[in-house]
Amino acid sequence: MKRFILAVLLLIVVVTPVYAQLSSNPAVMDPALFEEIGRKGGELVLGLSSSPRSFNFYGIIDNAAYTILYNILDPLVMENPATGEIVPGLAESWTVDDSGTVVTFKLRDVKWSDGTPFTADDVVFTMKHVVMNPNAEGNSVDRFTLGGAPVLWEKVDDHIVKAILPVPYGAFTRVLTHALMVPKHKYEPYIAALNEGVEPGTINKAWTTDTPVSDIVGTGTFVLSEYVVDQKVVLKPNPYSWKVDPEGNQLPYVSKLVYLIVQDDQVMLAKFRSGEIHRITITGQNYPALKREELSGAEYGVLAGSPVSPVPSPPHLAFNWDIDDPELREIFRNDKFREAVEYTIDRYRIIEDVYNTLAIIPGVPVLPANTAFYNPEIEEIMRPYDLEKAKQLLDEVGITLKDGVRVLPSGRPFQITLTTAVNVQPHNDIAVILKSEWEELGITTHLQLISSTLVGQKRTAGEFEAIIEAFGNQPDPQLRKAIWQPGRPLYYWHRSTMDENQEPVLENMEDWERRVFDLFELGEVEMDPVQRKAYYDEWQAIYAEKLPVIYIAKGMELAAVNNKLGNVFLKDNGQIVGTNYTIFIK
Repeated sequence: MKRFILAVLLLIVVVTPVYAQLSSNPAVMDPALFEEIGRKGGELVLGLSSSPRSFNFYGIIDNAAYTILYNILDPLVMENPATGEIVPGLAESWTVDDSGTVVTFKLRDVKWSDGTPFTADDVVFTMKHVVMNPNAEGNSVDRFTLGGAPVLWEKVDDHIVKAILPVPYGAFTRVLTHALMVPKHKYEPYIAALNEGVEPGTINKAWTTDTPVSDIVGTGTFVLSEYVVDQKVVLKPNPYSWKVDPEGNQLPYVSKLVYLIVQDDQVMLAKFRSGEIHRITITGQNYPALKREELSGAEYGVLAGSPVSPVPSPPHLAFNWDIDDPELREIFRNDKFREAVEYTIDRYRIIEDVYNTLAIIPGVPVLPANTAFYNPEIEEIMRPYDLEKAKQLLDEVGITLKDGVRVLPSGRPFQITLTTAVNVQPHNDIAVILKSEWEELGITTHLQLISSTLVGQKRTAGEFEAIIEAFGNQPDPQLRKAIWQPGRPLYYWHRSTMDENQEPVLENMEDWERRVFDLFELGEVEMDPVQRKAYYDEWQAIYAEKLPVIYIAKGMELAAVNNKLGNVFLKDNGQIVGTNYTIFIK
């Protein structure tokens, strides 16, 4: 009998280790994320177009790394994936004082995936020494600096922490959704301010891809289990996950989350068709064939979601304002030149040919579906396809036609190298169309089609002439301040508006750039939503007029999903719902 009881107890330990470690105050996920309550077990396999270059969320700018780490790390507050509203995360509640400048967070009873308690010390450490660390390549200093003064963080006790704002901050909780907490007990050795002899840039060396996976701990629903370079990233459930479904079952449902690294879109599609990958984002070109296969009985379905989400990011065209060539630098900074280029972009042809009609004219850069911030006046400013007007403006700039070839004012031929990601098919196709249009005008165009990782590196280093890139939109423009406000880390087309310490250089800005800079400063501290929208309306109008980047199209959210996946579906508003922690294997 003793042996029998011992066997039963061992079986309980083996079968239900996760439930024994559930938080005392877990967060119940919105029922809107579930078509049905899932079952435990199984393997969810997704694709990743490039290898993560680090597992340090703040030490690198890398979409592959972000994709992995959003499964592992959590913010204090988060966006509800079904509604976009701000809901509790690692903080189970918060209050704002009457002045609007002191926000007090009550932390959830949570442990890091190695069993170490998550406390206010981790929050203060993350915000002060990581998020606000100017030497961290992926820092968010700009999001938490108001009028030149930083947001300060103060521990009250182990489970209460205060944020002290220099002024009211209308977007504060929204920007916090992207401030992922990191473990102090793992990151502290990399912080120069806390360790004598440690260099300031050492923070970027934390959690490199050769770090033992056991050292990479988080509070998310998954933890890193295995990384095989250029092949796969494997995650397993976090035994201390604090998310539960509406019936109280600990999430995630799946017992393993695998990202296969597949750099070629066609290979990715083939692996999906064969069932090796369970869910992929598809293009408008893929949609008709996959839909026919679905109707013919394939083991997968196709979802066409309305363009209401930040992804897929709308592609844009930009020119390098700081290029070494002084004549090209002057041309790229000329407003009329960029106006001429916008007249060469046949957006309706691109929507038809590249996206198979499954796209819309984009915002600049706020999505039209974002009614809280979209400025419809930009539709009257955006220039339609018109090659005759493009020719006229090029002539006015001094880029004239000679023997069928456009030449610069100096008399040398005007040639452009257009860089984009070879593994992003819509960007390739757009580049081919632009090359055709530009060469019809007499502009010799060379395509540089390279991996998305290399595109990112060239973009950051300023090693390009013209580039097709894509950055995600967000519900609040303040979340993209690092991109759209001059003098910020991702304002890559005019990097000289920022110095080597990542501080804005106002004297290097055009007058309108200085106005955009001021608008973002005003918008981040304004608490009145009507006035905030007015500031961001003006920013959109300036961007539509001055064209620092030229937006091309916004593809609809298109996904192909293996039939074995549960809880991936379309909401009534056309939004595709399906998170890694709510998906289950049928």
